[in-house]
Amino acid sequence: MKSRSISRPQGSKTARGTSKSVGAGKSGKTRASLARTKVHLTDPTLPSRAEKLLRREIAFIHNRSFSRMDVEKAKAEFQSMSPNGAGRTRQAPADVPAYFQELYATPLLTADEEKALFRLMNLFKFRANALRSEINPDSPAPGLVSEAEGWISLAGQVRDRIVRANLRLVVSIARRFANDLCSFDDLVSDGNVALLNAVEKFDYGRGFRFSTYATHAVQRDFFRIIRKRRNESARCTLGISEMLANSPDDSDPVSIETDKLRQASQVRELMSQQLSEREQLVVALRFGLQPGSEPATLQVVADALQVSKERVRQIELKAIEKMQRGATITRWQTAG
Repeated sequence: MKSRSISRPQGSKTARGTSKSVGAGKSGKTRASLARTKVHLTDPTLPSRAEKLLRREIAFIHNRSFSRMDVEKAKAEFQSMSPNGAGRTRQAPADVPAYFQELYATPLLTADEEKALFRLMNLFKFRANALRSEINPDSPAPGLVSEAEGWISLAGQVRDRIVRANLRLVVSIARRFANDLCSFDDLVSDGNVALLNAVEKFDYGRGFRFSTYATHAVQRDFFRIIRKRRNESARCTLGISEMLANSPDDSDPVSIETDKLRQASQVRELMSQQLSEREQLVVALRFGLQPGSEPATLQVVADALQVSKERVRQIELKAIEKMQRGATITRWQTAG
């Protein structure tokens, strides 16, 4: 390999099988040591770059054909591929925000393009990993380090091209899953992370299309997020309900109304003691605590405060936790 000839100190080269290698002795070691010192002086970042490479996890899907492939030829193949691909484009749906519509201008990958890109990405990682195994941490050869970094960078370029061609898939799935608990923007953000993970784990050698694999991965992530948000929302609702409920006598309307007023008064007192003005407003709007009002959705509160729905949800969760802690302390002090 070219990288090996670069990494070998010049003073250690020998003629064909002559005794020169035997007589090199101490002077040969000295020249090699000086060469390494010179390398470190000209490139002081080399040791840290080598350490970063050795610590880095280079995950790839192995294929038996990699050991027989010419990586330089594969590199040329990738560089000759059209950056726009040969797949089809289409008009973005009208309800997709403008900043996502440009994703639909990126053509989808054909089956052949998709297979070729996944093969190249994993091949480049395979080559980088092989070079990394040859790096001496005490005296890293600059050729090996640079070449390994180059293959990792090239693999990243291939990955980015695959991701760009599939971002519209995440947008399409997010449109179906978006609701009051999970906004469209939040789902797209989380879905892009799931897409990246799917690219890293997809095995092109099994013959399936990546879109099928990625759809299952993104949907599974969305189901997990929605389930988590529902549980959080249920805990918040339960916390408020416990403080507003518990009427002593269901058969006495006067007693029921009196107890509700008392509980509501206790909740407002907790709110004034434990919460900031913004937190009080969020809780009052979300649970309809203001006179004549009904519980408001996250979107309504978000519009009123001019913040995102996710921010409203965070404020609400924090406020409920503070109120529940305050109620627990109050009961403990009363019992004492």
